[in-house]
Amino acid sequence: MRFLLVAVLALALPAAALAEPKTVRPDRAAIDRLLDEFIPAAVAQKDLQRGWELSAGVARTVSHDQWMKGDTSVQKYPAKGASFHGWTVNYSYPGDIGFDILLQPTKPSLGAWSFRAEAEKIRGRWRITTWYPVATFAPPGRTQTVLGPNDLGSADSAAAGSGLDHGRLGPWVLAMPIAFVGAIAALALGLAGSRAAKRRSKIRAIERELAAGR
Repeated sequence: MRFLLVAVLALALPAAALAEPKTVRPDRAAIDRLLDEFIPAAVAQKDLQRGWELSAGVARTVSHDQWMKGDTSVQKYPAKGASFHGWTVNYSYPGDIGFDILLQPTKPSLGAWSFRAEAEKIRGRWRITTWYPVATFAPPGRTQTVLGPNDLGSADSAAAGSGLDHGRLGPWVLAMPIAFVGAIAALALGLAGSRAAKRRSKIRAIERELAAGR
C-alpha cells in the first residue's frame, strides 16, 4: 500500500511542477493600437521620435541620436495603409505577446514583407521589443518567389535587393531567434531539473513518514 501511494504521488507531482506557463487571450485592441502607431512611425520612419518611444529591448539597441538620423534597429519598410490589425499570434502570456504580420508596400516595385515581432508591457505600457523580417515576396507581375531569413543576408544587401533606402538587418538579428530558443530551452531544462529534485525530496519525506508509522 505504501509503494502504491508513493507511485501515485510521483505521477501527480510532475504534472503540477512541469506545467506550461499560463497562456492568456491576447489584448488585440491594445496591440492593434500599438501597431497602428509603431509601423508608420518606426518601420516607415514617418515619426522617428514616436517610433523610439514605442520601442524597447532588442528593437531599440542604438543610441537616440542614431535612431533620429534614421539609423534604427528596426528594418525600414514603406508599409502601406494606416490600420495593421491582421497579425497572427505565436504565443500570448501576461504582458508578453509574440506574433507575425504581413505588410504591403507603398511602392509597386516592391513585394510584401512578413515580419516577426514581440510586444511586452513595460511599466504599464505596451512596447515593441523585437521586430525583424522573416520573408519577402516578389511584387505582382513577377515570378513569385519567397525569400526567408537565410536569403536576406545583411541589411545592405536586403535593402539593395528590395529597393529600400537602408536598414540595419544584420546577421546578429537573424541569429536572434535561434539564440532565444536556445536560452528558453536551457531555462526549461534547468527548471525541470530543479523541480524534479524537489519532487524526489518530497517523495522520500513521504516514504520516511510512512515507514515511521508502521
